[in-house]
Amino acid sequence: MTRTGPKAELAALKRSVKELEAKFLTPHLGAPALHQPTRTEELDIAAFVVLVHGVLENFVEGLALWLLSKAVENWTNKKRTTRCTVSLLLYQPSPSGDAPVGAIYDNLRLALDEANEAHSKSIEGNNGITPRHLRSLFYPLGVDLPADPVLTSSLDLVVKMRHQWAHQFRYGAKVVKSAADAQVAVLDCLKYAENLSARVAAVRP
Repeated sequence: MTRTGPKAELAALKRSVKELEAKFLTPHLGAPALHQPTRTEELDIAAFVVLVHGVLENFVEGLALWLLSKAVENWTNKKRTTRCTVSLLLYQPSPSGDAPVGAIYDNLRLALDEANEAHSKSIEGNNGITPRHLRSLFYPLGVDLPADPVLTSSLDLVVKMRHQWAHQFRYGAKVVKSAADAQVAVLDCLKYAENLSARVAAVRP
């Protein structure tokens, strides 16, 4: 049985990043160079950044889906609510006056089922890791995002570098970074991920 949850998602993220770094960055990490990265280094950095962006996206979606499923499961099976449950319902439209009235348990269960379906689609349709994307994933689940400006800036840098390679510099100026720069930025992203994972775990869904 595959384990899920914040610890498992974070461990999978770290394994993937370590593997990608060994493949694409390690050959270019040595003594500081005074010249611009070679074309080979640029292409390896591009591959690294695009793939890391993908595993970060998978990580945040995995966290959100786990938290969502736990919130629904805990009410359905244990009649237990948390900040996650309350926030999720606050982000959903109020039921119409024509909605059938039943027991409180059933009313909340049906409301959570609707919220689960709507937010699951939002998570599955997610295609980014910018603060805007992350707010749409985690605010409805009662999770505040890490606010460290250094870590957020590094996340923005990875997004910008991925964007320029994915769109072949069609939008905005080219960002030239060395393998060492990319390594530092992604290490900051892992610190951001650790912080976010801890916040999700602390919600205790």
